[in-house]
Amino acid sequence: MFISNAARYSTMRERLLWLCTCTSIEIMTAAGVTAYLLYLGQATLALISALVFAKVIVFHFAIEMHERIKRGRFLVKIAH
Repeated sequence: MFISNAARYSTMRERLLWLCTCTSIEIMTAAGVTAYLLYLGQATLALISALVFAKVIVFHFAIEMHERIKRGRFLVKIAH
């Protein structure tokens, strides 16, 4: 299947712009905080922070999915 350069650019642009969204920033922050707490030997605090961040991240994914469904842009495109 041939993908035009414009389509490839659009896809790459969307992927790079996703890094600036609230959800991706939360994922990177959660990974950093949890890893740092594990480095310090604070496994209990790392687990608590991972659980708290997980709830926030799931909430933002749910809102993002709701917005995509509302706009008619789904994550998976079904080819016929």
